[in-house]
Amino acid sequence: MPTQRLVPTVLILALVLTACSTSPTTWDAAQRAVAAMGGAASVQGIDIIVLSGGEGTRNRLGQLFEDGAADPEATLSMVETTLDLAGDRSAFEYDVSLASGFMQHRIEVLTEYDGQRIGYSINNNGRMASSPGGLFSWGPENSPLRILRRDPVTILLGAAASGAGGAPLAEVEFNGSTRLYGTITTSWGEEIGLYFDPDSDLLVGFETLETEPMLGDVAGRYSLGDYRESGGVLLPHRVTIVKDGTPFSDVRYVSIEVNPGPPAIFAVPEDLADQAAQAALEDNTAPLAWTPVADGVFHVVAYSHHSMVVEFPTFVAVVEAPYTEIQSLALAARIEAEIPGKPIRYAAVTHPHWDHTGGVRGIASTGATVLLASGHENQMRRVIGAPHTNPPDRLEEARRAGSAGTIEAYDGMWSTTEGDQSLALYEVSGSPHVEPVVLAWVPSAGVLFQSDLFFPGTGGGSPASAHLLEAIRELGLDVRTMVGGHGGVGPFSELVAANTGD
Repeated sequence: MPTQRLVPTVLILALVLTACSTSPTTWDAAQRAVAAMGGAASVQGIDIIVLSGGEGTRNRLGQLFEDGAADPEATLSMVETTLDLAGDRSAFEYDVSLASGFMQHRIEVLTEYDGQRIGYSINNNGRMASSPGGLFSWGPENSPLRILRRDPVTILLGAAASGAGGAPLAEVEFNGSTRLYGTITTSWGEEIGLYFDPDSDLLVGFETLETEPMLGDVAGRYSLGDYRESGGVLLPHRVTIVKDGTPFSDVRYVSIEVNPGPPAIFAVPEDLADQAAQAALEDNTAPLAWTPVADGVFHVVAYSHHSMVVEFPTFVAVVEAPYTEIQSLALAARIEAEIPGKPIRYAAVTHPHWDHTGGVRGIASTGATVLLASGHENQMRRVIGAPHTNPPDRLEEARRAGSAGTIEAYDGMWSTTEGDQSLALYEVSGSPHVEPVVLAWVPSAGVLFQSDLFFPGTGGGSPASAHLLEAIRELGLDVRTMVGGHGGVGPFSELVAANTGD
């Protein structure tokens, strides 16, 4: 449900009445916090906030090298977060980098087109417009969708408008200091706990149940600091997020602009207009190109992360359900359109990185059995098994209806055959990218699918692609065509030439 902007009409009067309270409640504390920020009229008048020059970290990207390893910390720089509170829109633009050398400039925008909410995204790998749920971010949050619900101005105004009464505030410890704590229920139905500084009266943090795409239901704690004047009000310039007791992100902004002119970032780029128009007309939409590779083998090319579909006489298998639930739901709809009457029986995971498994729960909601290599089983069982209640995702709904897919784990190798079609999955160790990695092999067509190791049609040699070539030769596979989770389709000779010069 979209965030609702709350503008309490009795807030100024309530500030006067609060002074008489001897046992303050959350409502009382919210009134005082609004006054401390600059007064009801000033805070209510905030329509747009642009937070600029952000620097910090993102601690949870889901890029573990192997089960039990630490998730590498990413550096965020040049972060600009734009919140249109009046228009119910939000955006991230930022650079993200890892010590390994990975770097991307990324933009994720929740906006509208033809009067409907849509999202668009731009990064080094491509550009797309989709349904709002198609957005995936490595910025301060997993999506600009969430940042609207976690904006402290919206939360504070909602608390100030909640009405007098309720339980008295409690004194509790928060980040090493004594704070005043109370709870509210938001207009969109969440219970949020608020922490106030008893000396400054400012809101210094809040917490609530988060439902993360990969983590499921976790406790989310937001710390607000570095309050400075912006546009006549005091606003926090630092936001630190902890989820499930583990650091998630920490960003300090250089400046905040209040109520500038309409931000250009909310205008859909002209080259994405057709995709945006489609997203405005249809739910669960993400752009997909259906490319035949061989008889019964298809490369489904999405925004930046792709899948392979293998057709059998009575069913379909999907290799890789990446990025988001929306992408998987769009993929399932496309399969039904292209190969009607054949259910998705299997969905294979090549490795557990979140950008390559963000749609696994979505594909499992169709009833598909998720195939997990033994080295990925612990990580992926946690992802697939996690409860998702705030709000429920498609897999959570399918479980309640008794129609969810199951999990099948294998050690080393898995295969299935029906008629003249076969699919084999090989669990391979020793890759410098991730341990282990799965290669998907269709022997009838001589087609091999892999992700992140080699980019067919675009990629050169690398330690990961050299190991891939070695693994193919050790397995004795007569590969003729390479299909990528990134990149396109290319001859096996391209992989050989990239790593040997032959």
